Amino acid sequence: MPLHSDIVASIECIAPLSLQEKWDNSGWQVGDPSQECKGVLLAVEATEATIQEAIACGANLLITHHPILFHPLKKISTYSYQERSVALAIKNDIAIYAAHTNVDNATLGINKRLADRLNLQNTRSLVPLLGQLYKLVVMLPPEALEEVEQALFLSGAGRLGNYDHCFFRTEGVGSFRPLEGANPYSGKRGEIHRTEEVALQVLVPQPSLSNVLKALYSAHPYEEPAFDIIPLANKDPHIGTGIVGELATPITEEEMFALLRGFDKVERVAYSRPLGKPIRKVALCGGSGGSFLSNAIASGADIYITGEAKYNDFLDAQGHILLATIGHFESEAIFCSLCKEHILSNFANFVVQIAKSDFNPVNYL
Repeated sequence: MPLHSDIVASIECIAPLSLQEKWDNSGWQVGDPSQECKGVLLAVEATEATIQEAIACGANLLITHHPILFHPLKKISTYSYQERSVALAIKNDIAIYAAHTNVDNATLGINKRLADRLNLQNTRSLVPLLGQLYKLVVMLPPEALEEVEQALFLSGAGRLGNYDHCFFRTEGVGSFRPLEGANPYSGKRGEIHRTEEVALQVLVPQPSLSNVLKALYSAHPYEEPAFDIIPLANKDPHIGTGIVGELATPITEEEMFALLRGFDKVERVAYSRPLGKPIRKVALCGGSGGSFLSNAIASGADIYITGEAKYNDFLDAQGHILLATIGHFESEAIFCSLCKEHILSNFANFVVQIAKSDFNPVNYL
């Protein structure tokens, strides 16, 4: 039987915690990651209702999108739903894990799923994250170049926008002296050895860094590979908040509204004054994305779709872009099916259920 940490690892594989925003609190909320997992329940929110459902269906791990412990609790009593929910989870040995902005910002996260619903092409992040790219420079003998570079590419290195297998190499002379206890690839112990070497340079996205280094150590022929990991100020165009993409064929504003009404759980669409022009380029961001309206305008998009926005955002959009909101909960409900798919891809016969008691706290007439 897998551990809680094993189940969560299948989600962190596509959405590592390093992708969460600094203000967020994704990760373990309640419970012991080393416990055996009997079943998983998925929900947008951790509430008394979803915890009770987990108890009833025999799941001892509740994975949610929104963290139940977003703000620190000063006490655990019956005053707020957070306090009651945490107490209920502890009492019944229910672990709770939240995957919030790390899933929002992930290349294969919530926004990618929303973009896929609209069949967007040529996608990139609306607001790329900084500090998510590294340059790996590794020294190796020329005869090992092909094997090492292929291992690095397969583990996620060497990708730049819509290109992969990207690298740069320089040739030079390396020098070293094997000491007592060494088992050198070339040269003799106690003697300074000079040899022709190649310096291979590749870009590595932060989420792939661990796998890339494992591949490097596995494929490199040297006992002690020499390499540098250099943080870059460059932006990764595929990691960050929101997505910008293009429709294969332009559609009318009314046709776009009809598509949005067809999204799961969407009950209504609010929008700014129509511009009366075809929609080809689309910007979107699940959740509360009103603060990224200026980024959507700067991207040249014809429409910006998000979960919720402020009143003034609709005014600011006029004459620049069509702003459409579909509801915070509604825009993120796809989280559950996304997580279920990735868990079952690693644990095919495991019990993973989507909560029926997970509800939108906002009601409409």
